[in-house]
Amino acid sequence: MAEEAKPRGGGVLQRLVLWLVIALLLGTVWVLASERNERHFRTVSENGRLLIERGRFFPTGTTPSSDTVYAPLDLPDGGKPPGEMEFDEQNELDRYLFGVLQSWAKEAAARNDTHSAAKLVERASALPGLTGSQVVELSALKAELAWDDAQTSARQAATLLDAAVRNLQMVGAGKGIHAFEAQQEAERLHALAESLRSPPPTAKPK
Repeated sequence: MAEEAKPRGGGVLQRLVLWLVIALLLGTVWVLASERNERHFRTVSENGRLLIERGRFFPTGTTPSSDTVYAPLDLPDGGKPPGEMEFDEQNELDRYLFGVLQSWAKEAAARNDTHSAAKLVERASALPGLTGSQVVELSALKAELAWDDAQTSARQAATLLDAAVRNLQMVGAGKGIHAFEAQQEAERLHALAESLRSPPPTAKPK
């Protein structure tokens, strides 16, 4: 009887060890799957915004990203919402978002909305996973927007100078003590306003 009890007790121990090994393997698989899902990203359009979601530390499921660079993006007025997309790594997400933001920025620039375009470009510049060529494209787009903004500022300055010229001409017409000075200043400011409205010289190719 004693000899029969030993194998029975050993079998229980073996089964216990086997269950512990199985539990350990399942726990390892759960952790690995959770870590992989945590590197997963998803974009979805909802309520007029493009939402960026990140996988949670769980084998499945996503939650809105808490990173500032991946905060929700307002969709452009009249723009077609992008379809739902999924990404297995952050660099893929960044390069996709670059394309979206660059397209929106160019559309805003075409509407002469350089302020919105510049904000979109700055948002794209914050993405950490851009390629070298994408960084170069952003720099070129920044320069183009700065040029357009400078031209708009020059036109606005010319309009202000026109108002100053009209006021000075009124002073000159009044034949007061500042009439002569006002006329000279009016001529100077008028020439400056005209120069601001003139197209900039085109650089000659070398």
